[in-house]
Amino acid sequence: MAASETKTKLMDAAEQQVRHKGADGFSYSDLSQLVGIRKASIHYHFPTKADLLTAIMARYSKRIMTALEGYAQDLPGADQQLSDFIALYRDALQDGTALCLCVAYTVSQDSLSEGTHREIAQFRQQVRGWLEETFARAKAEGSVLGVTVPAHEAAAAYALVEGAQIAARISGDPATFDAATQALRERLIEAKA
Repeated sequence: MAASETKTKLMDAAEQQVRHKGADGFSYSDLSQLVGIRKASIHYHFPTKADLLTAIMARYSKRIMTALEGYAQDLPGADQQLSDFIALYRDALQDGTALCLCVAYTVSQDSLSEGTHREIAQFRQQVRGWLEETFARAKAEGSVLGVTVPAHEAAAAYALVEGAQIAARISGDPATFDAATQALRERLIEAKA
């Protein structure tokens, strides 16, 4: 297996472990078994677990921001973009056993490195910025009911999807996420009526 392929497999396996168990819920021994390589080989790619956790957060951030930018380019209305944003967070639940990476990190935030905290903070700032711009467009278009201050709407929507994820993970039922986000999703639908 090529070094880049091994590194990608390690990052994929680590991300799934964090999303299902939290950052403290797995070890390099677990990754060794999952990927089929020696622990020493993992240390070659990621000398410390902190390095690995920071790397998967940086990769996750790029992937999510690319998706959000795609919504802004490919979907005509801010309401549709927000609908896909909500769906993105719902899909991260998988069958109710996982969380998005950023939310999963909150479980172990006290043990995360400064580098990982910086990556998380930068990611959250970018997502809030995207949401604020999207709510500003929604207000201008009239495509979401009752938009007041876009920055406040962005903060509330972000807290809503993250909190709904946690509630759904606790219950083990993605329907909990749907119930929690219903009012926001209705604001998107009713604006079209």
